[in-house]
Amino acid sequence: MFFLTTIADTLRITPGDFGTGDTTSIIAAINATYPEKVIMDVGLCIALYDVIRVGSSLIHPADGGAHFEVVFRVVVFKPFIGEVITGTVLNCTKEGIDVTLNFFSKIKIPYYNIFDPNHFVEGKRGEGKWVWDDHENDVEDNADVPDDSEELAIEKGDLISFAVESVHFTGKNYSVKGVHTLESTSDAKVGGVVGRKRSQSFDKGKSWEEGNITTDQSSTSTCEMHIIGSVKSDGLGKPEWWEPDEEEEEEEENMDET
Repeated sequence: MFFLTTIADTLRITPGDFGTGDTTSIIAAINATYPEKVIMDVGLCIALYDVIRVGSSLIHPADGGAHFEVVFRVVVFKPFIGEVITGTVLNCTKEGIDVTLNFFSKIKIPYYNIFDPNHFVEGKRGEGKWVWDDHENDVEDNADVPDDSEELAIEKGDLISFAVESVHFTGKNYSVKGVHTLESTSDAKVGGVVGRKRSQSFDKGKSWEEGNITTDQSSTSTCEMHIIGSVKSDGLGKPEWWEPDEEEEEEEENMDET
């Protein structure tokens, strides 16, 4: 879910920050740019982990700022396919279930990825709840049919576990030629090195253990990440659905004793 990614970037330090020291100014510039930033095919940047290398500064006569080529690592959020995550339900509609992890809320469980058989109970303003009609299987097995108090429902505010089915990236790149739309479906690969530019000074006699800097992260690009989840398998949905009852616990204890 969380991993480290190495980034190479050229950061501008304003003349007003020269007195704070290069390291302090560079860390401040990174923290002002990267937390909560989504990088295409990489994930959501959470926080700066460490600064690996700082190149020599170049002062542009046009703006007076010092431009540093910096290599650093950030903590990134991007779940792998099949990973089970626990989150809170933001909303339930006929289209599906919206989930939040507090720091990330673009998670959707479409209606076709919800336990089956099911039905949607609509409430006010299109909101409602999804009900798992699991008692239909109990009737076929001659089991007791649960009453209303045992309704297996998911609604706003519930804590649920879901499996990650896919991670999608969408973005826009603005240039003099116009706006270009970028789309990508994640294959759950992690790691690698991304950056806006590759520094020749860093290349001389150097070898990158993390990989090659290949991805252009232009400041004129914007990107979003969306996660598609599922609650169709055993163990998913509300955690209390899968907690053993007292009778099952007693049977297990008796089996252990024998």
